[in-house]
Amino acid sequence: MGFFGQRKEIVIMPTYDVIMKCQCPTCPVQTDSACAKPKITARNEMLQNPEKRQLFSPGMMRNVEMMMNRNPQTIRDMTKEQMQGMSDEMMKNTSKEEIESMAPKVENMPGPYCAYGVSVCKDLDFSKACICSGCQVFKGYSLNKAKPTLYYCKYGKPA
Repeated sequence: MGFFGQRKEIVIMPTYDVIMKCQCPTCPVQTDSACAKPKITARNEMLQNPEKRQLFSPGMMRNVEMMMNRNPQTIRDMTKEQMQGMSDEMMKNTSKEEIESMAPKVENMPGPYCAYGVSVCKDLDFSKACICSGCQVFKGYSLNKAKPTLYYCKYGKPA
């Protein structure tokens, strides 16, 4: 709580680490979205196809390989300290110029809405189950204590 009982906004930067841990691309809310599908496909192709990854610098490639060589369950089970250690290692692999140029554009991302806020896609299906609570970013930033608790793609960033 902040001054006079007001909630303090939780700030989640859309870093590469947060984007890699984000489960938004697998969220049922976005599954049938014509707007989200190409964003999800582009993200997955970038991560899976070596020729698309050539756009990355050697430091960024080391970060991609580090994430791809880890089991998704292992990443989800990481403690906050382990996440911070991995994030620190990734930062060492990436120059200041790369970090500044890596800020993804909201309109190109299928998440992380806990960092960006409301989705630019207006055809999401909010009758489907939100999976925010199972995400490592959700756990790492204690978003179970935030408002809203779920559906950041609809309600915006947590506070």
